[in-house]
Amino acid sequence: MLRADRLWLVGGIALSAAILAVGWFFVISDRYDESESLRDSADSVGQQVVVQRQRLNQMRKDDERLAEFKATLEANRAALPESDSVSALLRELQTAGELTGVSVSGVSVGTAVDVATGKGTVQSLPVGLTVVGPTAKINPFLDQLQKVQPRAVLITSVNVATAAGDKTNVTINLQAFYAVPE
Repeated sequence: MLRADRLWLVGGIALSAAILAVGWFFVISDRYDESESLRDSADSVGQQVVVQRQRLNQMRKDDERLAEFKATLEANRAALPESDSVSALLRELQTAGELTGVSVSGVSVGTAVDVATGKGTVQSLPVGLTVVGPTAKINPFLDQLQKVQPRAVLITSVNVATAAGDKTNVTINLQAFYAVPE
């Protein structure tokens, strides 16, 4: 049989263990979970800081190339003007002919149609050209149209007929594009 003082000692130890267990479950474990949650949040914020620093560094690099980006934007705007600008297109065609040594003798312009793109809608203006010039100068003229002159055009067909001497008559059908302001 246990003596009363040992009973009190065992009871005190059991009570202390019960208080410690209750304290652990209701106070300490909540604080431990809370601190773990804060550590996870801190890790997440740390990862976001790394990503944001990388983006900032990329933006700084892009800022150094701002003049290049602006030049590209202006070239793209010239390629897709905001109206059909038929008179400007005719001047560009005439200039392309003069630069390459051929003569643009006839131009017909059709009615614009909508063309859906991945990023919106543009207008396509069908244009027919009659060009006369030396055979060797026809390909440079076609290159001038599609690669050099600023307006975005797509040559859809070329019909070639030889003429007297070194002359060639070429009928070109193309699409000239322009953007419609939104």
